[in-house]
Amino acid sequence: MFIGHYAPALAARALPQGPALATGFIAVQLIDVGFFTLSWLGIEKWRPNLALEGFTPIDLYFMPYTHSLLGTSAWALAAALLYALFAPSGKRIAGSLIIFALVVSHWVLDLLVHRHDLGLLGDAEPKLGFGLWDWPMIEAPLEI
Repeated sequence: MFIGHYAPALAARALPQGPALATGFIAVQLIDVGFFTLSWLGIEKWRPNLALEGFTPIDLYFMPYTHSLLGTSAWALAAALLYALFAPSGKRIAGSLIIFALVVSHWVLDLLVHRHDLGLLGDAEPKLGFGLWDWPMIEAPLEI
């Protein structure tokens, strides 16, 4: 659900206290930016797995710092605090709350498409995901 992640940023831009569109785009993709950075550093892990069906034959087997609900919430809090430091005074509180929601929206939307690889509290069970990646005929129209 790569394209779908941008929808909340577009909606937030329409709000009176919403962030700039570029800021919203960064917020909704912050979790993936963190994931790819941490995986490049060898901290979070993924591997190709051609046995997996659907759009993404990728096994995302260790990503507790970015794609667990706890990890996502920590990234969201950091992004909201950073936004509050630089936002105009009239947008600090509302804008920070919107940024927090935009970052967390990534996890919520990932819940729809990921297989059971999204933790709640780090890497521990249970891991969640509705697995729409395995059903391209449903996921593709939803994405669009």
